[in-house]
Formats: sequence, structure tokens, C-alpha cells
Amino acid sequence: MADDIFRELQKFQDYMRNLQQFMSDINSLTPERAEGMDAQGAVRVRLGPKGLPESIEVASDWQRRQHPESIGQAVVEAYGSAMSDWLERWSRSLTDMGWERRAERVGDLRGALGSAPAASTYSGSGAAFGLPPAGMPEQRDLRHVVPRPLDQVMEDVLTGFEMLEGASEDSFAPPEVKGESAGRRVSITLSQHGLVSCEVDPQWAAQQTAVRLGKALEEALAQALAKAEQSESAGAAGLANLHLSGVMDEALAILNNPQRFLN
Repeated sequence: MADDIFRELQKFQDYMRNLQQFMSDINSLTPERAEGMDAQGAVRVRLGPKGLPESIEVASDWQRRQHPESIGQAVVEAYGSAMSDWLERWSRSLTDMGWERRAERVGDLRGALGSAPAASTYSGSGAAFGLPPAGMPEQRDLRHVVPRPLDQVMEDVLTGFEMLEGASEDSFAPPEVKGESAGRRVSITLSQHGLVSCEVDPQWAAQQTAVRLGKALEEALAQALAKAEQSESAGAAGLANLHLSGVMDEALAILNNPQRFLN
């Protein structure tokens, strides 16, 4: 029985290492920057490496290019243009990497796990299992880990699997957050994946220069970005409460010295 458990843990370890490397390689290919404009050229949006808006600029003659009632939608349109450019460049990089072939190899390892959760589940909630972010070393420092008895560790690991298998996709969807300018004339709604909406008071906007309008947009964006950085989905929060990072350290420590737990 113990030998079977160790074999399954070893398969799980191999799978997670390969999945982690695969996701790390994909993340390393994301474009550092992208930008786009609305069709009339009134607004320019620049994206950062996560695909989120990094800055919003307003053309000096924006009122000639866009009606005040449409300036919020122009921001959304400019963001969409920038995202299209961002995704197109990332897609080309993924094709050059041969990501489909790599994904098939990871899928083969996943198949060896039998009833373990799908790869897409892990990729969406890897942080809850204590996986390091892209670019971090794969090797975990286990020198000071003192595992509990094997049955207790396995019980917590299986509990985490059950939560993942029973969770809906919506439970891991990033929450939306809203940022506002100082005068609340501009609001921007973001999720962790991108810009959702931009609302601008048209009567106020009609009286604003490009500098003042741009400043209000930047204030709202900065507040929304700060909130998005701190937000967490309900599913990820639930898994974090299980302290699965520590549990996985215990499981890996057991794998490093299995004979100790066979006595």
C-alpha cells in the first residue's frame, strides 16, 4: 500500500514539475509591451507584460476626434486594439515554441495520474499549491521541512484535489474592481485579465483639456490596478486556507526520503 502511494506521489511530482516548466516557458513569451488606439485616434492605451493597461493618453485635439459621450468607449476600443496586438505577437511566439507538442507531452504525464484533476485546473490555481511564479527556480528548499505522518499528509492532499474537482470555473474567475478619479468623474473597471469598462461623465469631459482628462483617466486606472493586484478569487482563497503550499512541501520531503516512512 505504501509503495503504491509513493509511486502515485512520484507521478504527481513529475507531472507538476513538467506542468510548472511548461507554464513558466509560456509566461516567459508574453510581450513586454503593446499599444493601440481607437479608430479616431483620440485615445492611446499601452499595455504592460500582464496584458493590463499601463497608461492611457488623450490626444491634444481629442474633442475634434471624439464626442464627450463616447470618450469612455474610446478607451475601451483603444484597449481592445492594444490587446489584439499583444495577443497576436504572443500567438506567434507560442507557435515558434511548438506549444501544442509540449502540451501533449504534459498531457501524457497527466494521463498517468488516473483521476487527478485536469491540467487546466492546476494552471489556474497553481499558486495555491505553492508553485513559484514564472522565472523562479523549480527546486524547493525542503531542508527545514519536518513532515507529519504520511496518512495525514495524503488526507490533506486529497482534500485539495476534491476541492479542485468540485469547483466551478466561475469560482476561480478573477473578481472585478473599480477605480475612480479624485472627483469621481471617471471610473475604470478591471479584472486581473484586462479592462472591463470605462465610464466618463460627458458634461464634465466636454469642459476638459487633454491634460486634465488624461490625468483623471490615469487616477482611475492607478486605483483600479492597485485593487486588482490585491484581489483574489473565492476559489483561490479557499485553497489558500488549506495551506497546500506547506502540504506539498511535506509530500516532496517524504518522496526525498521514503524509507523513513515505511517503518
